[in-house]
Amino acid sequence: MLLDQQTFEQRFGPRFEEAMAEARDYVDHPDKLRAEVDDQEAGRDRAKLSVPRPDQYAYRMMNYRGFVRFPERLKNYIVAKADIREEYCDSLPVMMDVEPDSRCNFRCIMCARAKEGVRSKDKPRLTFDEFRRFMDTNPQFVEVKVQGVGEPLLNPDLFDMISYAISRDTWVRTTVNGSLLHKDENYKRLIDSGIGEVQTSFDGATKEVFERIRVGSDFERIVANLKLMNEYVATKDRDYTRMWVLLQNNNRHQLLDFIELAAGMGFRRMTYSVVLTGWGEEDCFDDLKTKAFSPEEEARIIEVGKKEGVDVSVWNCTDRFRVGSPETLCPVPFSRAFIASDLRIIPCGTIGYSPEVDFGNALEFRKHWNSKQYRRFRRAHLEGNIPKFCRECYDLDRAEERGPRK
Repeated sequence: MLLDQQTFEQRFGPRFEEAMAEARDYVDHPDKLRAEVDDQEAGRDRAKLSVPRPDQYAYRMMNYRGFVRFPERLKNYIVAKADIREEYCDSLPVMMDVEPDSRCNFRCIMCARAKEGVRSKDKPRLTFDEFRRFMDTNPQFVEVKVQGVGEPLLNPDLFDMISYAISRDTWVRTTVNGSLLHKDENYKRLIDSGIGEVQTSFDGATKEVFERIRVGSDFERIVANLKLMNEYVATKDRDYTRMWVLLQNNNRHQLLDFIELAAGMGFRRMTYSVVLTGWGEEDCFDDLKTKAFSPEEEARIIEVGKKEGVDVSVWNCTDRFRVGSPETLCPVPFSRAFIASDLRIIPCGTIGYSPEVDFGNALEFRKHWNSKQYRRFRRAHLEGNIPKFCRECYDLDRAEERGPRK
């Protein structure tokens, strides 16, 4: 946290003591947390699609262990949850995206790499030492997504990065394209690393559609790899994997086929995403973007998911952010960032490929989080002067009628 100790005690002292006592109680009595999570899961409304969530018992237990081990993490977490969106942040981010490798063996049509003029980063690979130093200076993280624009498994240090973060009681997830899971038993190494969740992008339910979208891929090889990984997961104590489908005009007609395919590959969790971004450019890839589900489609998805034994969720952020009130702004400038493989701090993973955006060196993250540059960036959002690379995520038509926030 960035509050001094006296101010923290005045504002949050009792809340901290209560939260720490709760964390210790769950760590000492894991069966209590298990029963609570099971009750919540039994009471979940399955008549509508929910947002994707990690395994709640494993996720929360990891959090509680981290709070007990790092009291400063809990203090920062409490401040972060109470923080209002202002130019200066009293808390540091509790979640972070870290890019291990910006290179990829695919050229997907909706990726930044598909855009003309995009060049590779000068330093495409993060080293384990850099990752370790970054984590050591940021003990406040409860969750780290070890993934960026590239394919994480191209970095031979990936497993050491995951294991190191896990050793610090930090929840870790990553997204892979599935093509390298069979090499050197990467599928086993990922699961055995203790990772929280392995997501796999899968954007076509047939060879023709899949390989047209994910250029350079081999449909049969990836299907075989994912079956291999899920067969191994089936021997474990919980679900580690999730199939992630980015819906677009090219695959929208295969909506229900994805569920059956997921079940056939051994996935028990699948998420549709209808959020296709332009990587910081307005109107980019508009020809690929699709619509959200109709009520009839949602009902059918739930029905097929239940039949196939797949827990289907949806990541649907089609309602854009709006200016005029701190509560309707994008939360990322105030709560999260993206660390590129070349150690640049970039304010959002959506623009994680931009070589022009640089908010400082990640190894000095604490110094840069409330720098003049970062404060100007947040102030622009608060005043309604949305930066160019953020505009595609905002509904600015009505905002322009109202004018900027005073």
